[in-house]
Amino acid sequence: MENIKKGFWRKSCLFVDSLNFWTANIFCYISVVLMLLVSYEVICRYLLNSPSDWSGEINQYLLCVMSMLGGGYALLIDQHVRVDIIYRFFSPKRRSIAELATWWLVILFALTLLWFGGENAMDALIKGKKSMSIMEMPLFPSLIMVPIGALLILLQALARMVRCILTLTTGIDEVAREKSAA
Repeated sequence: MENIKKGFWRKSCLFVDSLNFWTANIFCYISVVLMLLVSYEVICRYLLNSPSDWSGEINQYLLCVMSMLGGGYALLIDQHVRVDIIYRFFSPKRRSIAELATWWLVILFALTLLWFGGENAMDALIKGKKSMSIMEMPLFPSLIMVPIGALLILLQALARMVRCILTLTTGIDEVAREKSAA
């Protein structure tokens, strides 16, 4: 029975990993669109002396999408900010204890972002809020990315916590095990 529980938690972690991996791989193409839009704006502004009214706002929305949906992936590939000076010399068990202590902060941050971002997005949807620019774009599509991104960060942080707990209970470095399997 104990092995079944551990198997369930490992599979759950792998599901969260693949969710963040595929989200990042799908939405990474936004950076190409962003680059093309910025290039278009530069050409229009400086070569044709005719800046567009819409390009800057679209770029801001796309950057919001790219930034928010990339947070969970950054945690997945271990590219978040961490002070490694002492941490890297720890054994897998001590590393898991240190990570468990810090993942609570990430979870608290993600829950706060999820709650207030969700409230803000729902408010924009219900009230039909639009941007103050000439385009008057609805704000909801970009604002909903905040709670979605927070949810991805929250799920990845929970998966890392589960791996830390599995490392403490089994003695096997689950984070290293998952990295070697990938």
